[in-house]
Amino acid sequence: MSQQMLYVLLTGLGATMDRMTATTNNLANTNTVAFKAQQPMFQALPLYGQGLPDRVDVAAREQAANLTQGPLQQTGRDLDIAVKGPGWIGVQAKDGSIALTRNGSLTVSATGVLETSDGHPLVGQGGRPIVLPPLQSLTIGEDGTISGVLVGQEADQIAAINRLMLTNPPAASVTRRGDGLFQSSASGGPADAKVQVQVGALEGSNADSVGMMMNMIENSRMYQMQTELMHTIVASGDSQSTPLTLP
Repeated sequence: MSQQMLYVLLTGLGATMDRMTATTNNLANTNTVAFKAQQPMFQALPLYGQGLPDRVDVAAREQAANLTQGPLQQTGRDLDIAVKGPGWIGVQAKDGSIALTRNGSLTVSATGVLETSDGHPLVGQGGRPIVLPPLQSLTIGEDGTISGVLVGQEADQIAAINRLMLTNPPAASVTRRGDGLFQSSASGGPADAKVQVQVGALEGSNADSVGMMMNMIENSRMYQMQTELMHTIVASGDSQSTPLTLP
């Protein structure tokens, strides 16, 4: 029984450390534009081998994300946009694939590419990165339409240039990528005319700093309790198992 208890505590200890890692990352991103808090998920896995018929391990699965909208912050900047309600902005990832983000802090590169503050080109019509011609002014509409006045034209000669890829796949199909962007497993066309953006605003992180601090304290206490109990079991001399190196 003591040996079984040690295995339970060891697997629980690993899960607690995974939760602490996720909480630490959430705390570090409380000021990151449109950051979605991580929510670690765990799965019980059986151990195979002689003498291990009743042993299981706990493995951290791909971390889910809290997709609730963060608070909107007014900036007044023309190149700041925030998705209103459910929806995503299409961008091109480093590997060339189309990915999703809610980071609407935009800039124009030296080559005219419209991109996010973390360097991902926004995708427009045809699924290609949006490259802007030389402009005197630039406007983004609520429906994602990009328009502006070309250099050399009169101020009232406003031309439509492109349109942001705004999409709203089912939340259950959206997963976080390794590069921090998101992707959807849902099939079908990515554009959704119902998705709108608010210009002059940014979405804040939905990671609540107070809640994350409370989680950190809870996880720390759980870690301490688990290690103390493990030491108690080993010290009792009743583990009847191979000596273990405890934290």
